[in-house]
Amino acid sequence: MNSESLVLQIITPDGRSLKEKQVDVVVVRRKEQRFELGSEIAIFPRHAPLLIRIPVAPLRYRKGEETTYVAVGGGFVEIKGNEVVVVTPRFEKMRSGDPAPSATARSRTEQWREEQKEFQNEMVGYL
Repeated sequence: MNSESLVLQIITPDGRSLKEKQVDVVVVRRKEQRFELGSEIAIFPRHAPLLIRIPVAPLRYRKGEETTYVAVGGGFVEIKGNEVVVVTPRFEKMRSGDPAPSATARSRTEQWREEQKEFQNEMVGYL
């Protein structure tokens, strides 16, 4: 790996993970209250160390000319050196042949948010 690229890892509790090397940029939404709701942050090589809370939302990364979309189920992103680690309860990588991967990722995360709302409504005492 050259020093001008990122390593992206997505880790889930059930052991599924994604590891991509030679990534040029990773773009994630952030969930901190001090920032505008739904604002995104682009992570490039040599980014300062950072811990970001993320919502259920699409994430995208670029390698060369190819942009890949991934649906993530919320969680955290840690940036340390040129490594970006996403810890999330679930994720799904959009297929490379998908004609509209951005829309597919957005649709998947909307579905997950609805499932989460239903689950929260069924739980007694959930805040």
